[in-house]
Amino acid sequence: MSRMSNKSRIGLIAVALAGSLNLASSAFAAEALPQGYQVAAAQKSGEGKCGEGKCGASETGAKVTKAGEGKCGEGKCGDASFARTDTDHDGRVSLKELLAVAPNGGEEFKAMDTNHDGYLSEAEVYKYRTNQYVSNGKKVPTELFTKMSQARD
Repeated sequence: MSRMSNKSRIGLIAVALAGSLNLASSAFAAEALPQGYQVAAAQKSGEGKCGEGKCGASETGAKVTKAGEGKCGEGKCGDASFARTDTDHDGRVSLKELLAVAPNGGEEFKAMDTNHDGYLSEAEVYKYRTNQYVSNGKKVPTELFTKMSQARD
């Protein structure tokens, strides 16, 4: 074995480190995505939560899966959704009824239940959804909320 000088060792270590850094940076390099990719993805999905100007979730807070999404006016938002969720037809939605259609809707239920009686009235849901539309800069689709918009606490 030949003996290497300290300068040679340091030189070899520096070359090895530089080479490994060069390889590592190219291995994790990514191409920039075109600017419009998000717009195209948004147009494909086309559905969102109620109050965002799109009707893709039930009016009582359910987040609907892709298979269950529909267009506005197909019973996915507003009066039709409230009536469908109110399974005992007492004019109000209990937490149990909501969780049957929206297993993750507990927090939203609490936010909508402004009088804290444990039930959602049509008026409470209408106020909550109207606020969502307005805060997102969208017009409230009154045709979906004809009955609920008349409800009073």
